[in-house]
Amino acid sequence: MFWTTAILYTALHRKIILAAMFVVFVVYLFATFFKKAFGKAVHCTLKFRWPIALCVFIVCVSFRVHGSSIGVYDQYFPTHINEALAQDHRIWGQDRTSRSDEWGVHTPIYFSQYYNEYKMESCQMGMSETNMVLDYYAPVKSLTAIGKPFLWGYLLFGNEIGLSWYWCGMTILLFLTAFEMFMILTQKNVRLSAVGMLMVGLSPVIQWWFIPHVTIIFIYAMGLFDIGYHFFTAERRCVQWAMTFLAAFAIIGFALSLFPSCQYIAALVVSILLAGCLIRDREKITFTAGQWHRIGIVALIAGGVLGDFIFRHWSEFSKIMNTVYPGKRISVGGGEALYELFTDLTSIYLPYKDPAELGSCSELSSYIHFGPMFIVLFPKMSRFLKEKGDKNELIGRILYVTLLIQIIFMCAGFSRTLAKITLFKYVNRMDLSYEWTATVFTVWSFYMIAKHKGMFKRWQTVVYPALYGLLFLTFINKKVMEYMPLSLQVIEILLFALILALAMARMDKAASYAIAGVMCVAGLTVNPLCRGTAPISNHPISGFIREKAQNEPEAWWMTVDTLFVVNNFIMANGAKVIGATSFYPDTERWRLLDADGKYEEAYNRYAHQTISLVDTETSVDLIVEDSVRINMNPDDIKKMHVKYIVTTSDLQDILSRHLINPMKVFEQDGYMIYQLAY
Repeated sequence: MFWTTAILYTALHRKIILAAMFVVFVVYLFATFFKKAFGKAVHCTLKFRWPIALCVFIVCVSFRVHGSSIGVYDQYFPTHINEALAQDHRIWGQDRTSRSDEWGVHTPIYFSQYYNEYKMESCQMGMSETNMVLDYYAPVKSLTAIGKPFLWGYLLFGNEIGLSWYWCGMTILLFLTAFEMFMILTQKNVRLSAVGMLMVGLSPVIQWWFIPHVTIIFIYAMGLFDIGYHFFTAERRCVQWAMTFLAAFAIIGFALSLFPSCQYIAALVVSILLAGCLIRDREKITFTAGQWHRIGIVALIAGGVLGDFIFRHWSEFSKIMNTVYPGKRISVGGGEALYELFTDLTSIYLPYKDPAELGSCSELSSYIHFGPMFIVLFPKMSRFLKEKGDKNELIGRILYVTLLIQIIFMCAGFSRTLAKITLFKYVNRMDLSYEWTATVFTVWSFYMIAKHKGMFKRWQTVVYPALYGLLFLTFINKKVMEYMPLSLQVIEILLFALILALAMARMDKAASYAIAGVMCVAGLTVNPLCRGTAPISNHPISGFIREKAQNEPEAWWMTVDTLFVVNNFIMANGAKVIGATSFYPDTERWRLLDADGKYEEAYNRYAHQTISLVDTETSVDLIVEDSVRINMNPDDIKKMHVKYIVTTSDLQDILSRHLINPMKVFEQDGYMIYQLAY
């Protein structure tokens, strides 16, 4: 079964996969031959899951454990201050260069806030003040922090603990919120809730997009679903009040996560799904007319904090909304092919071989789900459930209709008018939302099949999975075969068909362990397991930057002929850098460089920035949607009063020609730092 796939993947690189599969196998044997003891262990773990999770969180944070790929910086700066500290950084796994939004942008921005004393406005990344809540929702000492528990480690303990707190907190809550959601959807079916938890938590999409955007949206969405359900059904007064305040805080956090590509659809889906579950379980509702003040408290807290923030910082919101990218972008959908509705066969293989010719790992990754199969089968399932009088049919209908709307948007598209009216114009990542919904639908379908005997005839449990597998075979193409061996693709398809057959034959126990094995292979090794922040702080250049930044906190730094991640590395070590990744234009700097607004179309966007020096007039080139190159005349360096330049090039001649006196004050690992005098 899943052992074949596990052994093949393990042979490629990952010993950890064999260990994980061994754990799954041991659990399977224990559950099979020691049912009573296993049941007690599961019951105890289930009962105390939140205290256990808290203990795990404390232990992990105390050891400074995280999953960031900041170790990539060691490739840029191979010389270390403390070699032992460098060797001790990675516990296991591999740093992912392709996840530059995490290690090259998100983490440095968060680290820069330590040197900015966690103020709302920062000049660490540009001459104009940047709103740090809008900038990857970075840690800020403000009321908005009550809705962002993942950031409390930064605010309380600084960068090293903050990084661990962020990763560990998100990872643990990802699995717990998913588990609680499926416990509600499956009416406390523990096995299938655990399966759903793994299908979400270890999905390639979630792991490859873990930080900064996608995962946090779905954590908040699932958390709000869980809180909302218990808000109306909890019997104990203490739980009711806990849900009241948690709802307010979660709404704040979700609203300020600021990724409408997934945020809007996630909010719609969980809202409708929550309504469906409350209708299904209306006899459990304890909310009375006398408790409307609880909703008022939620509205007062969440509305007050969000309203105050929007009122105070509307100008920054306006800047983002008026950017060319992403502010004025309008998505109308369309263009997706049939095979893109299915799990991408490369998803499981991505951690083991770089798919450079196919695209980035994040873009190629998908959830592992059986959504298309159950979309086709739902009419039959719906009739069966109606005959049985099962109220869960409503939940399935909600998911079914939602998926159809998502598919129409993805494949056929909306008109511009309809996209604007429905607000789908903000949704350029519908595939991620569709796959998450399809995963939820898959688990719901498994639950319905396990609950009701006779939903499918015996021949159907063989023929339908076989047809599904045959359809999958048609998606294999030459380009994918050049990246991934045909044998592994066939094994994947056979495995998916087998899981479907087991589930439809109501052998849900075997299907559950097979899925657990697949998810371990697909998601467990995507991100490394590391401790500490040595790759950012443990280099001679790091120490030099921090020392200069401490002695000259107002000095401006700039990079020339380097990658954009070097700009952000400088910022992460405390210096004020011109040209760091910007979420909206640094208006003060562009006023100096482009007074006539000639290049506004190029730089009015979220942008990674690189700088080269030229003797001609300063110009700006748009490389791709989120990347610009500034061809800067050295005379403009004087306008910005740059004190230090970090570069890989000899700049003596070009700077001297423009009456700038450069003095080389540092050189190592191919990088030079010039101190400028005018």
